[in-house]
Amino acid sequence: MTIDDSAIDWLAGLLSDAATAEIMPRFRRLGEGDIRQKTSAADLVTEADVNAERVITARLRERYPSAMIVGEEACSDNPALLGGLGDAELAFVIDPVDGTFNFASGVPLFGVMLGVVVKGETVAGIIHDPVG
Repeated sequence: MTIDDSAIDWLAGLLSDAATAEIMPRFRRLGEGDIRQKTSAADLVTEADVNAERVITARLRERYPSAMIVGEEACSDNPALLGGLGDAELAFVIDPVDGTFNFASGVPLFGVMLGVVVKGETVAGIIHDPVG
């Protein structure tokens, strides 16, 4: 499995679309119930994280139905999802809002990240800055 430039462009567009639809409308507009702690007061998850990961995962499944998809929030709920990452023919690792604490605090230093793994080797990483 190879990931060419057109695939990278599509993936970058996917991250941008998810940020536009699910992350930026919530930036500096989160309600009290939209933010939860995971492991500590500094380890947060927001509705933006959950919804962006859901959108990214669904679109990846449409385009790459046999790929393994590991999202940060899904993995928090089920750490066993990481189990087959090294053996997968093609895998995607999603951090829907890298810098959730900043995002939840209204600080514009966060991004959307996606790693592409082929047979255990990271072959691409894409970072989208929805603010800049």
